[in-house]
Amino acid sequence: MNYLRSFFLNFLTVFFIDRMAPGMKIAYYEQVPNIGADILFSLIVGLLNASVFFFLYILDLNPTKLKIGVLTFIISYASFIFIAIFSLGVRAESAVGVIVGGGIVWIVALITNVMEFNRDKNLK
Repeated sequence: MNYLRSFFLNFLTVFFIDRMAPGMKIAYYEQVPNIGADILFSLIVGLLNASVFFFLYILDLNPTKLKIGVLTFIISYASFIFIAIFSLGVRAESAVGVIVGGGIVWIVALITNVMEFNRDKNLK
């Protein structure tokens, strides 16, 4: 159940950052926002960020807070750099969009994965 909460929180964070962060733009086609691409991007990034602890644990890579922090940082910022380069219906139009968007998404992903880490540590 915790994984689903983590996934949902990460998805909502990416979805709202795409809409609210400075330097972010959602493409409009015929005055209707392109919600489909925005939701798809949010689902992919949310799934990747929510799965960091899970994959470290499954692959038996001895999850630590540092490893979780580095991987969530890479996923968060790489995804916003990717949409700055390639327009997928949502676009980071400036460096501010990449920095603010990636930073907030990284913080939420780090918190949710560290909570999973602490929960697993307490169960052992």
